[in-house]
Amino acid sequence: MNIELHSTLCSCRGGSWVLLEGAPRSPCRGRLAEIAEKLTLSFEEWKQYGKPGSVEAYREIQDRLATGERREYQRFEVSLPVRLARIANWRQPTSQTEETMAEVVAAGGALVRSRMALDKGETIHFSVGESFHTRAEVMYVSLGSGPGMDGIQRLGLKFLDAALPAQLIPADARPLR
Repeated sequence: MNIELHSTLCSCRGGSWVLLEGAPRSPCRGRLAEIAEKLTLSFEEWKQYGKPGSVEAYREIQDRLATGERREYQRFEVSLPVRLARIANWRQPTSQTEETMAEVVAAGGALVRSRMALDKGETIHFSVGESFHTRAEVMYVSLGSGPGMDGIQRLGLKFLDAALPAQLIPADARPLR
């Protein structure tokens, strides 16, 4: 199985297409599809590169890796008050809100302390004051138990709707490598 990436100049505006056995190319058609750049990756290579959605996204990842930086956004060590809120659903019909602290922030996500029982893959609301609100996906849950750990649960969050504005990162925040 391969993945065919298309340029944002294509009529699909930068799609990634799964090519199953026997499929010679994507179903994307038209004049723009014929002249736009395409790139075919193995499924494993596509996953290793973070599942890019277009040729341009793939090239950006390659450029970042060539400079030795694997992360998309600069991270900062902070002590930033945030609010987490569970999104009510059929499994959890009641919403739950928690005022807590972010320990690490970046434009694309945060590491926050939490007492909420959340699982990897859940979507929650994340807010900083009244100025920034987004949905966030729980990428991992760290239970903080074991030798040298403080016993506090931490959530690795990926912002889904908007990037954290730079002005919300405190001026005294320490950059992390």
